[in-house]
Amino acid sequence: MNFGIKRFLHALLIALTICLMLPVPGLAGPSICGAPFDTNATSSDGFCWNATTFGGFNYPVNKHKDFVASENWWGERLQYVDKDGQDELGVNNPGNHVIGEGELLYSTRQFSNKYDLVSDLGLTASTIPPELGGMFYYKLPWFGKPYVTVENDASQLANIVITQGSSDKKVLKSGDVWDLGKGYSLTVNQVDVEGDKVWFSLSKNGEELESGIVNANGTVENQIFTATADFGDGTDQLYFITYVDSVFMSATDSFAVFKYTWLIDKDDILIIKNGDEYQGFEVIETSKDGIVLENSKSITLNLDKDKKNYFTDSWYFQTSDKGKGSTSPEGYIIRLAKDLDKPGNYTLRGMPVDTGVTSSDGFYWNAATFGGFNYPVNKHKNFVASEDWWGERLQYVDKDGQDELGVNNPGNHVIGEGELLYSTRQFSNKYDLVSDLGLTASTIPPELGGMFYYKLPWFGKPYVTVENDASQLANIVITQGSSDKKVLKSGDVWDLGKGYSLTVNQVDVEGDKVWFSLSKNGEELESGIVNANGTVENQIFTATADFGDGTDQLYFITYVDSVFMSATDSFAVFKYTWLIDKDDILIIKNGDEYQGFEVIETSKDGIVLENSKCITLNLDKDKKNYFTDSWYFQTSDKGKGSISPEGYIIYPATDVVVEDKNATVPIANSTEETNITSESNESENVSADHRTAPSSGTAGMEDKESHPEEAAEGSSTKLPGFGIISGIIGVMMCLALRRKS
Repeated sequence: MNFGIKRFLHALLIALTICLMLPVPGLAGPSICGAPFDTNATSSDGFCWNATTFGGFNYPVNKHKDFVASENWWGERLQYVDKDGQDELGVNNPGNHVIGEGELLYSTRQFSNKYDLVSDLGLTASTIPPELGGMFYYKLPWFGKPYVTVENDASQLANIVITQGSSDKKVLKSGDVWDLGKGYSLTVNQVDVEGDKVWFSLSKNGEELESGIVNANGTVENQIFTATADFGDGTDQLYFITYVDSVFMSATDSFAVFKYTWLIDKDDILIIKNGDEYQGFEVIETSKDGIVLENSKSITLNLDKDKKNYFTDSWYFQTSDKGKGSTSPEGYIIRLAKDLDKPGNYTLRGMPVDTGVTSSDGFYWNAATFGGFNYPVNKHKNFVASEDWWGERLQYVDKDGQDELGVNNPGNHVIGEGELLYSTRQFSNKYDLVSDLGLTASTIPPELGGMFYYKLPWFGKPYVTVENDASQLANIVITQGSSDKKVLKSGDVWDLGKGYSLTVNQVDVEGDKVWFSLSKNGEELESGIVNANGTVENQIFTATADFGDGTDQLYFITYVDSVFMSATDSFAVFKYTWLIDKDDILIIKNGDEYQGFEVIETSKDGIVLENSKCITLNLDKDKKNYFTDSWYFQTSDKGKGSISPEGYIIYPATDVVVEDKNATVPIANSTEETNITSESNESENVSADHRTAPSSGTAGMEDKESHPEEAAEGSSTKLPGFGIISGIIGVMMCLALRRKS
C-alpha cells in the first residue's frame, strides 16, 4: 500500500477514535423565555425586560405595581443602552447584532416585605414584639434569586434558608429534628402539654446556636422565638424567627406546631462592591437601595435560531435567523432566555394583566406573551399578527355585558361559561431537507409531495396536521434538525421513539449503498436500499400509509448522507429524518371536550374552543386556579399589585419539573420549538460563551443527534465509559498498524 495512503488512513482512524472518546452530550434542561423584540420595529431604548416580561426574574405578584413602575421601581431590569450612537440595536440599524462593552445594564433594587407573622396576626407598629425590630424586612433579587438584605443594605445579601408561608405549619413531637436546610436544624427537646410549653434548640452542622422554652398559649411576645448574631457589617442582626402556634397530646406523644419560621444563613453573606465581577458583568454602582452592573465584554449575537448566546451562567439571548420573523430582511427577533439546569419545580408565566387598568378585551395571551404556548421564533411576525395570525391564543370575551373582567368592574373574579376562548391555527414548515439542500418546487423529489408540511399547536404541544387539515393531528415522533446526524453500522438498531425503530441490515461501502428497515414494535413496515452518492431523489427514502381521513399519506422521511468504512465496520450517516405516528391520530370534531374546553369551531386552518364551565378565581397569591390539566391562572391578593383597591393581577401559568440528571430515567425530549425545550443528545449551541464554567453534560460544538418528541422532562446523563474503551482500542489499533507498515 502507498505510504501516503497509509498515513492518511492512520490519521483518519485516530480522528474517528477521538470522536468515540468524546463524552456523550447531556440533556439541556427546559428554558424560560422573555418577551421577544423585533429589531426592525423597536427603538434602541426599547430593549428592556423586567419581571413581568422575563420569567427568569423574581416576581412577587402582590408587588406588581412597584415592579412595573416607570420611576422608583423595584426588582430587576435588563436593558440595552447605546453608548456611542453608532451601530446601535434596533430600527435604525436592524441588522446590527453586536452589543458593545458596557451597553447591557443589569439593575436590581430591594423591596420591602412584611413578615407573614405580622400580616396574619394583624400586628401593628405598636403591637409587634420588639425582637423583630420592625414590621418589615427587605429582599433584593440577584440574577433571579431573592436574597435578604442585611441591615436593609442592598450591597449585603444573605441566603434565605426557609420561610414558612401563611398556610404552612410544621408538627413535631419530642425528640424530632427538623432539617431546615443549609446545615441548620431545629430539635424539639421536650413538649409540656399541661404547661403549654415547648423546649427546643436551633443548631448548625450539629452545633447548638440557640435554645429556648416558649409558651404556646399566651401573647405573641410569649409565643415567638428569635435569634440574632453579628454578620455582614452589622451587629446583633436578626437571622431566625419561629412561632409556637400550639401544643397537643396524641395517644402516645406530645406535639408542638411551629409556624412563620424564617431563617437566613448568617454564615454566608455576599458583600457587593464597585468593580466586582459577576457572571460577565461588572458592578458600576452600589447604594443602599440597589446595584447596577454592565457587561464587561462585547456580545456578538449569532443569528441562528438554534444557537444560544450566553452572557451569564444561565441567561442567554435567543434570536431568529437573519430576516426571519422580522418585518425587515435585515432584522431579527431577539428574546431573553434562561436554562433550567438545576433539578426542581419551575413556573412558566404569562404576561400579567391588571384588572384595574385593562379593558375587558385586553385579557389575551399569544405565544409571545405566554411561555406555555408553542413558539417557533422564525415565525414571530405571523404569530403576533393582528389578522391571519398563526399559533395559539387565549382570550377572555365577555358574553353578557355584565360583571365583565377589567377596568369597568375590577373586583370581578368570575369567568363565565364560554367566556374563555382557546384558539389555535396551523402554520407551514419547510422540510429541513428542502431548506438545507436548496431544493425548489421543480427539484424536490415527488415522494415529498411538496416543500412544506403543516403543524398545529395543541395545548402547547406541536402536532403535524394530516392532509394539512387542522382537525387531524399526528404526534411527532422524531425530527432531525439541520445539524443533526445519526451514524449507524451494519446491525445497529436506532430507537426512534413510540415503538418505531430503524435497523441497518447492510452497508455496501464500495457500492455506496445501505439497506435498512423501518419497524414498529418489532414488525417491519418498510424496507429499502438507498444510494448514498447520487441525486437527492436517490438518497432519500419515504414511507406512506392510509391514516386519518386520507390515503397514501407521508409519515416517514430519511436521507442517507454518506457511507464509510472504519478499521472494522461499515457505517451509514442518516440526516433529515422525519417521522409522525401514523397509528395515533387525533380527530377533532365540534362538540368534543378537551381539558375543560368544548370545541365550538373546526376548520381546515384552525380550532376554537371555549370553557365549558364557569371559572371562579380564588384571589390568593398562593393559590392556583386550574382551567386545564396543567394551565392555571395565578392572581394577586385582592387589591394587591393593582392601582385599584378592588382590582388584582392575573396571568396564565404552567409548571415544569426538572428531574435530577443523574437519576436513572429514560432519555426523552420535546420539540426544539417549544418554550419548554429538552433537546436530546445535542450540543449546547453556544455563541460568545460568557458563562463562568460549562454546565455538566454540555459540549461546545459536538454533532447533534435527533430530537425524539413527547418528552418527560427528566433525563439520565450517560457516562462515556464505553466510548473511552473504544477509544483505547482504536489507539492501540492505530499503533499496531503503524508498526506493521
